Amino acid sequence: MPLMSFRSLALGVALVCALPAAAMAEYAVIGDSLGVGVNWAAKSRLALAKNSIAIHGGAILEQIRQLPRGTTAFMSLGTNDAVGGAVDVRKPVQDILAAAAARDVKLVWLGPPCVFKPWNTYAKQLDAKLRDQLKGTSVVYVGMQDADICNPSLRGAEGVHFTMAGYTLMWRKAAAAAGFPVVAVAANERLASLKDNQKKRPSPKRHRKRKPPAPGAPAPKQEAAPGAT
Repeated sequence: MPLMSFRSLALGVALVCALPAAAMAEYAVIGDSLGVGVNWAAKSRLALAKNSIAIHGGAILEQIRQLPRGTTAFMSLGTNDAVGGAVDVRKPVQDILAAAAARDVKLVWLGPPCVFKPWNTYAKQLDAKLRDQLKGTSVVYVGMQDADICNPSLRGAEGVHFTMAGYTLMWRKAAAAAGFPVVAVAANERLASLKDNQKKRPSPKRHRKRKPPAPGAPAPKQEAAPGAT
């Protein structure tokens, strides 16, 4: 093995060993449609998030029960409750915590972000209620009401869902709060970007050499460009 290759291999092994235990742990993205977008950035193979999932109802409990034991689950949840003003969530939150405990799942809860809608008041109220109820539990609560998240340039036209840049910001905030190696995620994104650029790069055109006109043959007549005459 060449010296440089051996050094590169040794460096790679050292970097892997230096990563925190969270880097080696199984992680998933669950919850609502915002969770679907977050997973575009997180790139988890356990992507269970779906549209129309709320704190109320049993759908989120079913997602948790599908997780392998010991999983760290990044859960986007609350927006579909805020849209209807359903901010009394004490009982369903207790059910969610019980379901997670039964599977030994560590929850990283991405709270409802601000929205550019009249029901944004409910999103703020629900965020405050979740912060209060989850205080002192094992859940890592990551609020999404900060000024950087509330930047209109990160939102779609309807004012609720995010652009890819917005979902990436949500993921990085949640990953940092949970102690996940965001640097490794950024490296994966750069690799994906390089692959995309390689796919989009046009192949060089081969120009055929034109044969000179035969001796004595008249030169081809030049065509006028449209509108030139």
